[in-house]
Amino acid sequence: MKLKLLSSLVLGAIAMTAATSVSALSITTTNNAQALLDALLAPNSGINIVNGSLQYIGAANQGGTYTGLNVSPSDGVGATITNPDGILLTTGTANLPTTNTSSTFHGPSGGTGTGPNGLLTALSGISTVDQNVLSFQFTVDSGVTALAADLVFGSDEFPNQYIGNDIFGFFVDGVDYANIANGGFTNGGLVQNTPATNFQNNPLGSNRYPIEFNGITTSHHLVGQLDSALNVHTLYIAIADIFDYAYESGVFIGGLTANQSQCTGSGCNPNPNPVPEPSILALLGLGLAGLGVMRRRKHQA
Repeated sequence: MKLKLLSSLVLGAIAMTAATSVSALSITTTNNAQALLDALLAPNSGINIVNGSLQYIGAANQGGTYTGLNVSPSDGVGATITNPDGILLTTGTANLPTTNTSSTFHGPSGGTGTGPNGLLTALSGISTVDQNVLSFQFTVDSGVTALAADLVFGSDEFPNQYIGNDIFGFFVDGVDYANIANGGFTNGGLVQNTPATNFQNNPLGSNRYPIEFNGITTSHHLVGQLDSALNVHTLYIAIADIFDYAYESGVFIGGLTANQSQCTGSGCNPNPNPVPEPSILALLGLGLAGLGVMRRRKHQA
């Protein structure tokens, strides 16, 4: 009898340990650029931020930090989606419900007011709105050749939208590395109207994944090559709407680190239309200026 009781207690302890080891997705919205940077960087990342270079563009609640991205399909069909803790950038709001509440989920009515993004407009060839951006300059130790991070992309554009597509870019020294192997992202993260193999289906009412988005990718590892001719490098992470304010998208990015990886294979081929680094800094200034103009107009109204 004592043996059975002991066995039950041991099994119960194991079960409790297993239950508490599975963390739930938790999102904290913030406009604090330093808090976002701290969440994005992996421990001992090897990335040295240049003082005064850190900048963030985002409306209230548009971006944030997250922990515990580890979600599984309720029906047991499909992939478990995990990603290192990090930041969430969106085209609307980072206050995401823990179930799919709407197939046309979006942030503030009329958009975020953060304006267009020049880099993403150039990348897609279509005007953008609702930009959400984190950027900074940095240095690395000798011999370091690349940046790497893991990301999960979710969207209500999936699977049926085309004109209302959203776009995401991960620019390292002016080159976009947001292209993902085997479909899912093209043109720096443009969501295509054809369901892509990288997306897990989460239709309205199904409660397959405990997250708002109609479609969500598995985790993808991005590697962006540093320009060896530069001593000071730039990382520019951006997401934006195209045409409309509806059908929100968001990107979870974590574990950013400097390393010696080589970008090989279609999963990390850079976009064929790189933007020179000085243009990144100029466009960032224009984005901030545009945001100020839009705020002044709203105040005058």
